[in-house]
Amino acid sequence: MRAPRAKALLLATLFGIAGIAPSFAHQPLSLTSAAAKISTSPIIVDGTISFAVTANFTKPGEKRYFRFALRPGQELSAEYLIIDAKPTNALSNSKLPRVSIISPSGKSISMPITERTAFFEPWGKKNYFYLSRITRAGEVGVYTVVAESKAKSSIVIATGRSEVRGEVMKVGSKSGTCPAPIKSEGEISLTRAKQVIGVSERAGEICASLNSWTYRVVARDGEDFAVTMDYRSDRINVKIEANQIIDVTVG
Repeated sequence: MRAPRAKALLLATLFGIAGIAPSFAHQPLSLTSAAAKISTSPIIVDGTISFAVTANFTKPGEKRYFRFALRPGQELSAEYLIIDAKPTNALSNSKLPRVSIISPSGKSISMPITERTAFFEPWGKKNYFYLSRITRAGEVGVYTVVAESKAKSSIVIATGRSEVRGEVMKVGSKSGTCPAPIKSEGEISLTRAKQVIGVSERAGEICASLNSWTYRVVARDGEDFAVTMDYRSDRINVKIEANQIIDVTVG
């Protein structure tokens, strides 16, 4: 991570604590108990946008997940870091959490600890260590990052490079969240479908894919599109206004 990116990481954290949204910085994402399962873990809608994802562990054997999506031609970029503070900095490499990334095609990409390179972050006046860094051509679809603890510890996983505002879609049962997948969902309930009202067009598309729904945009910014009149119980039809889903129907 270059010095400007390290600075952005801490700025994002400070802004997050203060409840202020930074314009250009690594955006903070702290993994909660919902991230203990893949199915309810948060999803970074654009995996090229910089996020600093913090995972805290209280004991060995805990897992934390988060996901991010890439489009065709986009790069996979991830960095594994720890702050130079106890108890994590006192752990040997063998006691630090194991981090891996599962590609959309199911390939597991490990992030082995190959370094412990120190750098000083001047804004927060804190020291960090790089443990692992990867950059490669990405696959289209949703990646899953999994971190598994071996001791009490706290880590940061930085993803993406573009320092612009990004969107994180949560999984749940409230409006503005993606409903968790249901096995053998014969027909989409309108209640579940309407949960995506309020998320971006791209987030709705990702949510539909994760639930194995067919996704169709029937109107955008006041313009209605010509669509087939057939009814499909596995399809959601969305209306978009200013890149946000404002209405959903099933069929």
